[in-house]
Amino acid sequence: MTTSTSEQSRPVRLPRRSGQGLVLGLDGWQAVFLVAAGLVLLIAVNRFGPLGLLYAAPVYLGLGVAAVTTIRGISTPKMAGLWLMKQTRHAAGATTHRYRPEAAHLAGTLNLPGIRASVQLWDVDGIACVYNPHDRSVSVIAELAVQGFLMHDLPERLDLAEQFDRVLGPLTQRPGIKRVTLQERTLPTTIRAAREHFDTVRALRGIDPHASVARNYLEVMDQSERFEVAHRNYLVFTLDLVALGPQLKGLGGGKDAILALAAIESGNLADALTAAKIQVQRWLSVRDVAALSRLAFDPDFAATVQNRPDQLAGVDPAAIGPMFLDEPKGRNGIVVTDSGVHTTMWVHEWPRSDTHVGFLAPVTFARHPNTGEAISHILSIVLTPVPVAKALKRIRDEKKVWRGNEKLRAKRGADGSAADAADWRALEQQEREIANGHGDFQYGAYLTISAPDEERLDQAIAGMRNALSRAGMEAQILYCQQAEALMVNALPLGLGMK
Repeated sequence: MTTSTSEQSRPVRLPRRSGQGLVLGLDGWQAVFLVAAGLVLLIAVNRFGPLGLLYAAPVYLGLGVAAVTTIRGISTPKMAGLWLMKQTRHAAGATTHRYRPEAAHLAGTLNLPGIRASVQLWDVDGIACVYNPHDRSVSVIAELAVQGFLMHDLPERLDLAEQFDRVLGPLTQRPGIKRVTLQERTLPTTIRAAREHFDTVRALRGIDPHASVARNYLEVMDQSERFEVAHRNYLVFTLDLVALGPQLKGLGGGKDAILALAAIESGNLADALTAAKIQVQRWLSVRDVAALSRLAFDPDFAATVQNRPDQLAGVDPAAIGPMFLDEPKGRNGIVVTDSGVHTTMWVHEWPRSDTHVGFLAPVTFARHPNTGEAISHILSIVLTPVPVAKALKRIRDEKKVWRGNEKLRAKRGADGSAADAADWRALEQQEREIANGHGDFQYGAYLTISAPDEERLDQAIAGMRNALSRAGMEAQILYCQQAEALMVNALPLGLGMK
């Protein structure tokens, strides 16, 4: 069997996101408002007769209009609920977090806002185990590298993608795998290695530091450093300790058993990735995990961390969180931390047609439209394995909803649209792929964009939206949820948002 060039360049097909909703494309919030409008109308007519239509009009019309409209791409009832929750948090003072170093702190907690403070960082042979007591899970984080991926020929890229698919596929059939998170971080970095090399060469060759050649070279390095960025790829492997209870019991139970299990699973994952030609550069230590979180909250701190010698690499866990975090009142789309302003978006639309391996490259290398500088961002793709039986049941349920919507449209004399037909084809395709042995994942992607101030953040968002459009993707700002959304991306815990 031969593969054409066009097939090699466009081999990726992503499942379509259904637009059927709970009924006729309405989500649960909209359906509740629509039912409430009908109940208000019914009660008013029964109580006051025909005049009830007039008396209750402001109520049932308000509920009905809210049920069928959207605000910034989110259903009006849901947006109203999120807005009211944020106003409640403002009234309770829960939208601002200030860390007081000299204040008394509960033992075993971290400097993180809200319930994330109870997360614990454990060490096992230099590997960080992040224990989350709220969902009884433990995560290990690996830094990955595929050297020159975009420089490979198309067949080689496709082969690497297929190899990685063989790593992820079996995870859906293993109990105890809670989440797998792929994360890409882009942030400004330093040219420390180039400076050290220049100093070494200058000393060996006896070059006068005041010579014109030395001064010119230093000036070039100073001017180029602001364009230097680091692109880091991480894989967060999260285990469900409840589902793995029997194995923990066999290992003796308690914290030691959790650490032993994390060490075993990290070794198995490393072997699988190596077999797939994906290099595990390192497993992150406790200080490395703290550094990732710290740099997300305080981007200006990056140069300090990156210029530290190897024996002092990373950040002490005591400094893992922000000194200051605030969701400004009246600005529902941003969150402010120590030295950055952030906006987190949810990627709700993936390429609608077949695309090529590496289609995320425009997002990874996104640039400011005015200055041409790289956009600091964190992109997390959270994958939740779905067992085969559960995946097939979900498809059957969605088919029932689709058929129900078709019947309702037929009763109203409305024809189905091309989008409805595409939803049905997507369900059929997913069912075939599962029957052929492919794994099924529920996935969500979250993109955090950071900048020093709001003006540059607006420019960065514009540049990122251009990059997303080139990749065939669309993203939606998570209004009134920015603090929680930032925690999802800043902390490498494999978290998602319901």
